[in-house]
This record gives sequence, structure tokens and C-alpha cells, in this order.
Amino acid sequence: MMKNAYSILLLILLAGCTPETPDSIPLPTQICVRTLHHTLPVSDCTIYVKYDADSFPGYNQQRDYFDAVFKTDKDGRGCIKPVPEGSHWLVAIGYDSLYYPHDVMGNMPVTMSLDGVAKFDTIIYVTEKH
Repeated sequence: MMKNAYSILLLILLAGCTPETPDSIPLPTQICVRTLHHTLPVSDCTIYVKYDADSFPGYNQQRDYFDAVFKTDKDGRGCIKPVPEGSHWLVAIGYDSLYYPHDVMGNMPVTMSLDGVAKFDTIIYVTEKH
């Protein structure tokens, strides 16, 4: 009888020591960009991301239309992670004080996949608004 009690107690203690399973597993996906205009970096450029988009969303959408946003640093570099799998669009909007007109923009489609491209590092060339 005592042996059964010890066995039950041991099972209870072991069950209490197992770690909880996470609600979700973080994806090892990442998008990094460098924004360039006439071969020079565009700092503080805003990169809007539209997930699961099969066509270019345009430059005139409201901020809340996009699923994520990040900015480039002084060297024109910026990253976002994790990114869901699928086909997405990046829309870059910035300001270049060296050239007129100063407002610049660019875009690029990106496809993320755990069994394909999980980390995407590229250049987005931005140009003057026409």
C-alpha cells in the first residue's frame, strides 16, 4: 500500500515539473531592407507591410490598412520579425532632402516560407513621386 502511495506521489511531482507547452511557436522568419535613392541611403523611411496580398496595395492606403510597419535607420536599414508565411507586399515611403521632389517611394513583393525563403534581405530602390 505504501509503495502505491509513493508511486502516485512521484507521478504527481513529475507532472508538476514538466514545462508548459507554449501557446505558439515563434517563427524564424525575418525581412530586412535597405532603402536607396540614387545609390544613397534613405534614413527614417517607413516600410509598410501588407500580409497575404496578391497585388500591389498602392501608396495611398490608410496606415491601418497595413498589417505591420517598421522604419529604416540612419544607414537606410530596417528589419521586421517574425513574419508569417505567405506572399506579402512591402511599400516604402520616405523623404530625401538631397533631391527634388523630396518625397520618395518604392515597393516590392516578398514570399516567405519556412521551407523556402525564411530570411529575406534586399534593397528597395525608392524614387521621386510622379
